[in-house]
Amino acid sequence: MIIGFIGAGLMGAGMAKNLLQAGHQLQVLAHRSRAPIDRLVTLGAREASSVEQLAASAEVVFLCLPNADTVQQIVASLEPGLAAGSLVIDTTTSLPDTSRQLAARLTERGIDFVDAPVTGGPPAAEQGTLTSMVGASIDAFTRADPLIQHYSELVTRFGDSGSGNTAKLIHNFITMGHVALIVEAMRRCDLTGIDRGLMYQVMSNGGANSNTLRKMVPSALSGSYDGHRFSLGNAAKDVDYIARLATQMGEDSGMIAGMQGFFARELANNPADIFVSELLKPQVS
Repeated sequence: MIIGFIGAGLMGAGMAKNLLQAGHQLQVLAHRSRAPIDRLVTLGAREASSVEQLAASAEVVFLCLPNADTVQQIVASLEPGLAAGSLVIDTTTSLPDTSRQLAARLTERGIDFVDAPVTGGPPAAEQGTLTSMVGASIDAFTRADPLIQHYSELVTRFGDSGSGNTAKLIHNFITMGHVALIVEAMRRCDLTGIDRGLMYQVMSNGGANSNTLRKMVPSALSGSYDGHRFSLGNAAKDVDYIARLATQMGEDSGMIAGMQGFFARELANNPADIFVSELLKPQVS
C-alpha cells in the first residue's frame, strides 16, 4: 500500500518508521527538522516535493500535526488530489468539531476520514507501542485499524468521527493536570527545603504515583529535564481545547480554568518549544 505521511516529527517519525517496516511504500513530506526525514529516506521512504504530489499518489495519508488549524489547512491542500476511496488518518490532538466537519466533507467525495490521536510519547512511537483513540464510522475503522496497529499496542474505537479526539482531550485533561501538580509540588519542595529526591521516593510509592511523575521527576533529579518530551506549547493548546469542549458542554469548570492559568503563566515565562519536564528546573529568585 502507498502511504503518505505528513508530520514526521517527534512523534510521527517513529509511527512512520513502523508503517515502513511493515512493508508499506512510504512517502514523507519535508518537516522543519531534516533529521527524521533523512532517516526515513535512508530506511526506504521517498520524499514528496509537495502536499499535492503526495495526495496524487497515496492511497492512505497519515497526519501528525500541531493543531486543528494546521489539520484544516493541510486537508484543504490534500483534498483536490485525493481519489475517491482514499483514507485520511489524522493522529493530531485536534478539536472534535474539526474532525467531524472534515469527515462529513470528505465522505461526500467518497474519502474516509479517521481521527486517531495517540498517547505514549516518542519512545512508544519508535517501539510501536502507542495507545490510539479512534473516532470513525465502522467501515472507516475497519480499513484504518490494521494500519494503526503497526504503531499501537492498544487501539480503541470510541464512536463516530470526533469521538477519538474527545477521548484524547479527556485523557490529556488528566495528564496535563498531573504535569501542573508535579511542577507546583516540586517548586514547593524547593521553597520549604524538602529534598526532591526523598519526596519522589515517597510519591512514587504512594497515592501520588503516576506515569507522568515517573517520566518527569527522575530526569529532573539527574539534571537532564527531558523525561516528558511534550512541548509546553502543545500542553497549553490541549488545555485550551479541553476548555472549549467544556464550554460546548455548558460546563463551568474552575479546575480547567486553573489549568489554563497555570500553562498561560508558564508560556509567558518560557519558550513554547521546551519540554514540560523542563519546568522542573530550579527557579532563580
